[in-house]
Amino acid sequence: MPEFRDKASQLVRTAQRIASLRGASEEGAVLAQSEPTLIETGYDNWASGTTFYTLTLEIPIELYVRLEEQRDALEKSIGGRMSELTRAESGSKITEVVISPKLAEDLPSTENHSEESPDPVPSFWAAGHFRLFVSHVATAKKGAHDIKAALAAFQVAAFIAHEDIEPNKEWQPEIESALRTMDALTAIITPDFIMSKWCDQEVGFAIGRGKLVVPLRAGADPHGFLGKYQARSVENLRARDIAHQIFDILATDNKSRARMADALVERLCTSASWEMSRQSMGLLEQVPSMNREQVARLVRAIDENDHVRDAYTVPARITALVGRIGQPDAVTG
Repeated sequence: MPEFRDKASQLVRTAQRIASLRGASEEGAVLAQSEPTLIETGYDNWASGTTFYTLTLEIPIELYVRLEEQRDALEKSIGGRMSELTRAESGSKITEVVISPKLAEDLPSTENHSEESPDPVPSFWAAGHFRLFVSHVATAKKGAHDIKAALAAFQVAAFIAHEDIEPNKEWQPEIESALRTMDALTAIITPDFIMSKWCDQEVGFAIGRGKLVVPLRAGADPHGFLGKYQARSVENLRARDIAHQIFDILATDNKSRARMADALVERLCTSASWEMSRQSMGLLEQVPSMNREQVARLVRAIDENDHVRDAYTVPARITALVGRIGQPDAVTG
């Protein structure tokens, strides 16, 4: 049986889910992004004895500054939720909630300690999109083009060499740049794909970097290292259906779902119409998990974007989504 002081995270995540379901967006954001600690502050030996605790909630500096004027009210409302959750606790009581900023030295360093600096993101990748490299041979370029166009509806930017390399640039450095900055790779496996040394190198590059590889069977089976990946048969399928299959994989695979969630959260938060908000919401509901920052952005979008707030059913669906995936065993990162 855990000690009461060890239940801080469990209590906070439960309160966060309740706050989200009840539409308390700011309170939900604080609870979702906090690092909670229960500190023993007193003891009353009257009757069976009661130990008193203060619940401290350390939150990112940016969130603390944004909510500074509401801090007292939020501490009071969160304290009320904690009283509800601990009514059945015998001998333990939370008497105070304190919201404070994380100390700067405790924040993750923004310095890059690797030997090499990250590659700059090339201009051919659409901002805020998932970046997917499409490996194919020349005979499959029409199908690759159609898949690329269909993927845009899922906030996926696809790189196709014959389209995305500017005529005045040498093609090899651009392909290398795309490979270094991609989030995942899909390979259109046609019979002549097997004979292409360039396609083999592109796939090998992705596997070597630990990126997700999605083979599409288009007349031939995956070979070599590709053989360990489950291929999707795409012969006689429409580009829209192929794109949907690719999205399903990107949204659920451990290697890609965090970046896919980033792209979809960006799509919703920057939505320019009610319809776009509804479509984005439908895609987000297919993502099985999110990190705390993604959850917080969704909650803020209701207040910050009229096209989200006023889109029919969207605010309620955000609240339900956050309540479902914004819990300890579902939130990652």
